[in-house]
Amino acid sequence: MGAQKTWATIIGIILLLVGILGFFMTTPLLGLFQVNVSHNIVHLVTGAIFLWAGLSKSDAAKPTNQWLGVIYIVVAILGFLGLLTFLAVGSGNDMDNWLHLIIGIVSAAIGWFVK
Repeated sequence: MGAQKTWATIIGIILLLVGILGFFMTTPLLGLFQVNVSHNIVHLVTGAIFLWAGLSKSDAAKPTNQWLGVIYIVVAILGFLGLLTFLAVGSGNDMDNWLHLIIGIVSAAIGWFVK
């Protein structure tokens, strides 16, 4: 398994676990990250896409890492601007924004620059 598939599989599993765990949390996840039902669903969907790409026999991991990376970067920027409060992402919740930015940058960098 190459770097593309490895990253997609790992981040997919993490996002799926976070999405599931978020449904059972009444306080911020790990004391840092705000979640709500919509946010949990987004994590489940993107986690499933990453995991599918990572485990697929096709070459889906590279474009998935590239484009979900870009999407996570855009989500981080919109979150920093306070435009995603309906997802419990926005001003006052910068830990989520930073995490989304890191996931986006790592995913996009692996997608575009790692063979």
